[in-house]
Amino acid sequence: MNDRNKVRMLIGIIIALVLLNAGLLSWMWLAPKGPQWDRHGDGRSYLSKTLGFSEEQRTQYRAMRQRHFKEIKPLLDSMLQERKRFFGQVGDTTLTEAVLTEQARKIEEKSVRLNVLTLLHFQKVSALCTPEQRKKLKQVLAERPGFGPFGRSGWQGRHRPDSTRRDHSEK
Repeated sequence: MNDRNKVRMLIGIIIALVLLNAGLLSWMWLAPKGPQWDRHGDGRSYLSKTLGFSEEQRTQYRAMRQRHFKEIKPLLDSMLQERKRFFGQVGDTTLTEAVLTEQARKIEEKSVRLNVLTLLHFQKVSALCTPEQRKKLKQVLAERPGFGPFGRSGWQGRHRPDSTRRDHSEK
C-alpha cells in the first residue's frame, strides 16, 4: 500500500469516526427523554436525586440546567444542520477529500465546544454541592462519563443491562 492510499484511508477513518461521534451525540441528545430526566422542570432529575440535593440546591440546579440547555441548544441545532448539509452532498462527486475533511472538522469543532460547555456546567454543579455530594458527583461522572445530554444509555432503565425495569407510571 503506497503512502497516498494510507493517507486516504486514515482520513477516511477520521471522517467516519467524527461522523459516528456526531451522529451518536445527536441521537442521544434528540431522543425522547426517559423518566430519569427532569421532564417536569422541577429539579427532580436523576442527578438531583442521586446527590440528595436540598430544596435550595434543587432550585439552583434547575436554573443552572435551564441556562446550560439554553446555551447549548443553538450549538446542537447548528451541528445538526451542518451534518445534514454534509451528508446531503452524497451525490456530489466533485468534492475532494480535503474539502470534506475541512467540513467534518468544522462539525467536530462544535462537538469540542459542546464538550467544554458541558464540563463547565458540571464544574458549576460541583460548586453547588457539599463536600460529600461532590465526591458522589465525581463518582457518578466517573462511572458514567456520558452523563448529560449524551448519557441516556448509561442511566437506569431499558438501556442498562444491570438494572431492573421499574414501573414509571407513578409520578
